[in-house]
Amino acid sequence: MDEILEVLPGEGTVETITRRRVRVRCEKCGGIAVYRYTYLLLGFRRNPASKAYGKDDCSWCCDTEVFTCATCKPMVPEGHDRGASTFPASARFAHMFLEWERVKP
Repeated sequence: MDEILEVLPGEGTVETITRRRVRVRCEKCGGIAVYRYTYLLLGFRRNPASKAYGKDDCSWCCDTEVFTCATCKPMVPEGHDRGASTFPASARFAHMFLEWERVKP
């Protein structure tokens, strides 16, 4: 039988992770995204799998999202009904267009 150790190998190791907020990229061309399109599942108000299930106002609901640059046009994802909302990359919606990128130490 293996001997029980008081201190395990690697125990107490400290790791520092540095992250940087970067702009979301266009899903078609890889350019800087300036629009966020949100989509709802088919039959969203009657579909329990949808975030808009049973809601009257579903303008802020999102089952999936697509980011595009100013020139690329989004296509409705398969299995989704329509676009719920479109958000521009403005000061009000800036948080929607930023994601964390891990910086190597």
